[in-house]
Amino acid sequence: MDHTDLRHDEQHHEVTQIHPWKEIAFGAVSGMVGKLVEFPFDTIKVRLQSNNSHPVSTMSMISRTFRNEGFMGFYKGLKAPLLGACLENAVLFSSYNFATGMLQPHGADLSMWSKCASGGFAGFMASFILTPVELVKCQLQVANLASKSSLHTYSSVIGDTLKRRGVIGLWNGLGSTMVREVVGTSIWFGTYEYVNEYFAASKHSFIKNKDLQLLFSGAMAGVLFNFSMFPVDTIKSNIQTHDILAGGTSSSKLHHHKATDFWKETKKLCSKPGGVMNLYNGLGITMIRCIPANALIFYTYELLKRNF
Repeated sequence: MDHTDLRHDEQHHEVTQIHPWKEIAFGAVSGMVGKLVEFPFDTIKVRLQSNNSHPVSTMSMISRTFRNEGFMGFYKGLKAPLLGACLENAVLFSSYNFATGMLQPHGADLSMWSKCASGGFAGFMASFILTPVELVKCQLQVANLASKSSLHTYSSVIGDTLKRRGVIGLWNGLGSTMVREVVGTSIWFGTYEYVNEYFAASKHSFIKNKDLQLLFSGAMAGVLFNFSMFPVDTIKSNIQTHDILAGGTSSSKLHHHKATDFWKETKKLCSKPGGVMNLYNGLGITMIRCIPANALIFYTYELLKRNF
């Protein structure tokens, strides 16, 4: 199924213009649905990625989180990423549609390369929104790992970041986020479009139901995005949680720990026991979470377009 604003009816080849505000609204709603499904898994993933002590299994981290913080511990820091998911997906889908519209001659089919390039552009645009949202989210998700008596809130995390680094500090980790999003979103949209094209062209596809095809396409897009970009995401999480895990939010330590960057975190992770495999801490739970989340993001988006 073509994802552009100029949608082609498969049987009649008619072009349907979809209002840009609808694109934004549908993207926002689909992002919120996906975030509600994936967030508990994401909390465990970030904690596994940012765990600087001895290795901890996924089940041990889940048990530890539930024992110390209860069920709501899995939703620590949800508000910012829920809003971020709305903004992110609104930007992703509207930017993707804008780019495909610019690259697509009237009435012509868009090449897969052009769709991937449009996905990369969408990821570039979304990274500026995602970085500050994920900074706050990641720090709140690991706050209880840093201190048993931590009282970190949105305002305290943002306030400490502004005090340490100024406004630009809210975009700490932008470089790694941008790498993840530009490359990953190119793969994300490209995979979704490719799998949908396969179903459209195949008379003997293993999934006949159109709704199941959309869910499967979205799930595959999420699997390939997360698997290919996971090491970059791990480094990004460690950059963004470095201050809080190093005690940087304590007023007496604001300027007494070393700054970090992409290469420092990569070297640190690879030098620990486990080596390169430390870049994949939390991969298992991420692959579990991304299947329903991404399936629902794309399915919700297409369902809203179909009915509204």
